[in-house]
Order: sequence, then structure tokens, then C-alpha cells
Amino acid sequence: MGQYLMFGALCCLALVCVFVGSTLSAIAFITLGVLLELAFWIGIFKSSRKFLS
Repeated sequence: MGQYLMFGALCCLALVCVFVGSTLSAIAFITLGVLLELAFWIGIFKSSRKFLS
């Protein structure tokens, strides 16, 4: 009986770890997307200033 409880606990812990890992990687992708978007807009404004002057 103890082995089944240990196996169940390990499965639950593995699922929690997968969920946390996927959440952290999603946050990393969102952060990367925001940084790329900022780089895009900064590049647009820098290039438009060159054309205006």
C-alpha cells in the first residue's frame, strides 16, 4: 500500500513541476515578445527621425 501512495505522490509532484515549468516558459516567451516589440518600435522611430532630418 505504501508503494502505491509513494507512486501517486510522485505522479502528482511531477504534474505540478510540469505545470510550473510550462508557466515559467510561457512567461519567458511573453517577455521575449515584449522585448522584440519594443525593439521593433524603437527601430521604427529611429529610422523615421533619419528621414525627417
